[in-house]
Amino acid sequence: MARVLTRFDEFPRHQIGNTFDTVVDGSQHWSDGFYFTMGDDKGEVAWFMGFRLHLNNDVLDAFTCVSSQGRQHNMRWSRRLRPRIDDLECGPISVDILEGLRRVRVRCEPNEYGQAFDLLWEGVCPPFLEDHVQVFVNGRLHSDRTNYDQTCKVTGWIEFDGTRVSVDRWTGVRDHSWGIGNQTGGPRTTVIAPPPTPAAPPGLRQWCWFDLPDRSIFWQFHHRGKRHPFGMLETRCQFPYDDPRTSFSYVDLDYEPTFVVQDGQSTTRLEHAIVHLTRPDGDIESYRIEPISYPVYLQGGGYHSGFDDGLGRGVYRGDFHHEGEVWEIDRVIGVTTPQPVKLNRSHYAEAWGRCTNLADASDTGTGHLESVVLGPYEGRS
Repeated sequence: MARVLTRFDEFPRHQIGNTFDTVVDGSQHWSDGFYFTMGDDKGEVAWFMGFRLHLNNDVLDAFTCVSSQGRQHNMRWSRRLRPRIDDLECGPISVDILEGLRRVRVRCEPNEYGQAFDLLWEGVCPPFLEDHVQVFVNGRLHSDRTNYDQTCKVTGWIEFDGTRVSVDRWTGVRDHSWGIGNQTGGPRTTVIAPPPTPAAPPGLRQWCWFDLPDRSIFWQFHHRGKRHPFGMLETRCQFPYDDPRTSFSYVDLDYEPTFVVQDGQSTTRLEHAIVHLTRPDGDIESYRIEPISYPVYLQGGGYHSGFDDGLGRGVYRGDFHHEGEVWEIDRVIGVTTPQPVKLNRSHYAEAWGRCTNLADASDTGTGHLESVVLGPYEGRS
């Protein structure tokens, strides 16, 4: 195999005895990339973007999904990664790292899908490094993932549906993750023996970041409800740069969800929730959270067997490929576009949301609100 140098090889940060053209794990599900989300304070626009290098598949793909006024505008781009591995560009979309862990610029030139943007993301707080997660199945490393997340203020503009929207210090959330992931690196093989006892579904999943006036708060959990312990629980209170206070993790979380009722039946779509976070000193902070935007169905970005061929992200579709569409969407039942669109994973959707301190109504802000039910969920007693 011919060894190749990249511009990153100039930095004394190597982790293996090879160049940055390769990674230590040969899994087709290894990837490295970015996830950006933002919205306005009224919930009129929810804008999501992904950009990911699939090094072992020799693929770079990118997407944007914009939900507004009952429509979701999707575009998906993909190209061969090498030899332009140093160029963080995919079709019209590009990422510029202006200051590591602090400032990033994303741009998109006008194209046939009617979207364009130029956005500067400036970190409000230092990024938070989530727990490193490894999962083994039948003795095989199934996932091996690291994420860091950061709340930002975003300035610039976006275009979609023939309209340019000014972005004047909107709240944004960005995530950088790398490793072996389930939804970010090619279709799952069917020739591997299934585990003797399949893992229980996670139940209710939440992943939330909110930027409040003087801090940002985060939690993520998996919970099957009632008598079950949390399958995953991670929390954080992150203070801004130069703030003398010390950021910390909460020691406990409880929640009271209310789901949307439609046609007399309770659905799995969150209407609002009360979340109680216990500080290390024992004090409890209680917040009301609620989605304020139309949902974003990430299948439009290629997740959950997205792309027209149904194979999902990280798949080689030729040296250059792109596709997109506009969906009519409903807040609860999913895509209502006339042509067949089969949404997977129980209409898996994310949204832009609002978080308000129940002890102080002025202590409020917006952020990323993901709340989905995956598998059986017994609710809270």
